[in-house]
Amino acid sequence: MQVDTLIVGGGIAGLWLLAELRSQGVNALLVSDELGKGQTIASQGIIHGGTKYALTGKLTGATLAIGDMPRLWRAALNGESAVDLSRVNILTESQLLWTSGGIGSRMTGFFASKAMKSRMDAVPRDAYPELFRHAEFHGGLYRLDEPVLDVPSLLATLREQLDDALLQVDVQRSGLQPVGDVYRYQAVLPDGSELAIDAGQIILTAGAGNEALLASTSLSQREFPGMQRRPLQMVLVRGDLPMIYAHALGMSDKPRATITSHRDAEGQTVWYIGGQPAEQGVGKPAAEVIAATQRELADLLPWMDVSGMKWGTWAVDRAEGGQPDGSRPDQPVFYHHANVTVAWPTKLAFAPMLSARLQSALSMAKSGAKPVASGLPSPPVATSIWNV
Repeated sequence: MQVDTLIVGGGIAGLWLLAELRSQGVNALLVSDELGKGQTIASQGIIHGGTKYALTGKLTGATLAIGDMPRLWRAALNGESAVDLSRVNILTESQLLWTSGGIGSRMTGFFASKAMKSRMDAVPRDAYPELFRHAEFHGGLYRLDEPVLDVPSLLATLREQLDDALLQVDVQRSGLQPVGDVYRYQAVLPDGSELAIDAGQIILTAGAGNEALLASTSLSQREFPGMQRRPLQMVLVRGDLPMIYAHALGMSDKPRATITSHRDAEGQTVWYIGGQPAEQGVGKPAAEVIAATQRELADLLPWMDVSGMKWGTWAVDRAEGGQPDGSRPDQPVFYHHANVTVAWPTKLAFAPMLSARLQSALSMAKSGAKPVASGLPSPPVATSIWNV
């Protein structure tokens, strides 16, 4: 099979790029075993606008880079861009940032509001959600211009639109092979048959899977400086819970907790909790991480009874372009050699930026050829973690 561009990896980075390329007449194909498997399906669905990176009152590189992402995503959600997400389920149009009664969290909220005043507004007390109307809540609430999306809905929408450009492969048995000075992708289909795919550009957007793809080739550390992992152990709470989407602030530059709410297949509410509990829980037994999160919630929401809830954790292996000091990259990262580019968006919200930069940096043929995957197996959407 011959295509203009081959994308290896079915997360949001690869799907967004595929949608834009197809809209421009590029004969592009994406190969994966499951769409969203790994980082994307485990995302909280937050389209960050940079507020959480400005909690110290300073506009960091990450804040400036990500600030325009909500606008780009909203254009797609309104059906006003090449990536049409108008059928995606939006869980909430805006998030909350809440400060507790402690002076540290109040000051953190103050600095964030000054640094990000165009992107957040104080919520009047008569407009507080029920959860925060309790007499014991002595903090304040801000509304952030950051929508939260239902990630399974996002993936299903893109799958439906791009189905004739998606090919299901056995990722463990497929890989890159040198052909002269360039590379081709040798795909093994679910039935065991093989398909050699030649492409002018091969773009790897497989998250942690990029490492294995490169390891199987002669490509060296010199061509591709490497990948780093910043894992998380997210916490899930299932039961009779209010729907809430919020960052809880403390005295550090990271949220004490970031909570998003989801519905499982039985209609129960699932709180998906990131922030400090997820960062500090890496490498620890699940029971220890759950106990620490329960203590944190008891301190943040002492009036709320979480007894009788079902608890669990979910390990997320965040993969990023390697940094000398191991810190989180401020922006998407990609490297190019021969006809192979390896890319990491860093965050779900950065998918539009990564796509734009790849198109600007690479010479992509636009043959306008017809879809190439019609009649071949198409990858399913990965199972939502609330239903695992």
